[in-house]
Amino acid sequence: MPTDKGRAAVAEMKDIFESSPLVIAADYSGVDVAGMTGLRQELRSNGARFKIVKNTFARLAADEAGRSELKDVMTGPIGFVVTDGDPAAAAKAFVNYAKSNDLSINILGGMLDADVLDVSRVNALAKLPSKDELIAKMLGSMNSPITGLVMVMSGPVRALATVLKRHVDNQQQEEGSAA
Repeated sequence: MPTDKGRAAVAEMKDIFESSPLVIAADYSGVDVAGMTGLRQELRSNGARFKIVKNTFARLAADEAGRSELKDVMTGPIGFVVTDGDPAAAAKAFVNYAKSNDLSINILGGMLDADVLDVSRVNALAKLPSKDELIAKMLGSMNSPITGLVMVMSGPVRALATVLKRHVDNQQQEEGSAA
């Protein structure tokens, strides 16, 4: 029978598993305190967090949350990267920070909404552009035709203004040379 503290941990993980669109399970053994602190700060700045809980509690929470597929990756000391924000940004921050700082983190798998992710799919998710980057690209491509239309429409007016300006300049030169 789990203690009150154990039941609270199961309830917390159940809520996390239900609400988070992204859950990445990773083996963190061999990572020192400084590396883990830096990883957590990087994840926090990208709207994610690294949650460590006993496997027994995590298995119970996965069953209660309807994500029993996660139990397949729960072996050894593992932690979970979870986010309430952009899944691609969280995965990118996790994978890139672990690689750039040579952390001995081994990704075991995860879930994106109801889809089970293996290691290669987590790495592929990390390579996707973030939601903000995609929105910026979409707005840029939407803005491009409008900018082109404005340039085409202003072309004849600009050409007329150039012709009139040269005509005025020529007349001033003729008046200056005649005087």
